[in-house]
Formats: sequence, structure tokens, C-alpha cells
Amino acid sequence: MKKYLLIDDEAIFNFIQSEVIHLHNQSDEVIMYSTAEEALYYLKELLEQGAALPDFILLDIRMPNMNGFEFLDELRKFELHVFDKTKIYLLSSSIDERDIKRSLEYPFVKGFKGKPLSEEIINEINKAE
Repeated sequence: MKKYLLIDDEAIFNFIQSEVIHLHNQSDEVIMYSTAEEALYYLKELLEQGAALPDFILLDIRMPNMNGFEFLDELRKFELHVFDKTKIYLLSSSIDERDIKRSLEYPFVKGFKGKPLSEEIINEINKAE
């Protein structure tokens, strides 16, 4: 069983992405947050409790208040080895090369994928483990 953390301010995208993940494997756990701040708080709580982090974080770039890059900047403040087993992917409808290039500046980001999430993308990220 895999554990996914979805971070997207659009409820419809979170719903669709959750459904696609469950189509891939019914037993996978999906946690959804509509703000990066809530997701960051959730991760901090897991770390404080010594609980397992998600296997995958699927992060939208364009969000109000704290965008995806600002979220990643906050993750840099942690000891990065805690995310060694977590695969972080940016999901975006943006095809802006600057966003793709910027995402590669974060060593813990495994890739940049277009929205909406598809079964093909789920298969790709699961094979990349």
C-alpha cells in the first residue's frame, strides 16, 4: 500500500487525482490538502510523531498564499534526509519552461508532470521508485 499526499487548491483536481490513484490500486491511501500551509503543518506533525511520511507528494505550483515553490523552500529547512523515501512531483497545467527548470533546482523533486494526473503518470512515478 502506498501513501499519497495531494496538494492542490482546486478541489476538482484533488478529487480526480484521488480517483485515478484508487483506480491504480484501491488500497492506496490518499491525503488531500487544498493549501500548502496545511500540508506543511501535516508533514511537521508526522515528523514530530515519528510517523511514516507519504511515499509520494504531488504538488500543484500555482496556489494562493503559499505556492508550490514556496512550499518546497520550506521543505529545504528540514533535514533533507527525512524525505529520502518520499518522491515529490510537481503537477501543473503550466507548460512554462521556467517552471520546469526551476523545479529541477530542488534536489528532492523527482519530476514535473502535467495535469490532470493520469493512470499513465501514476505508473511512471511508481516505476521510478
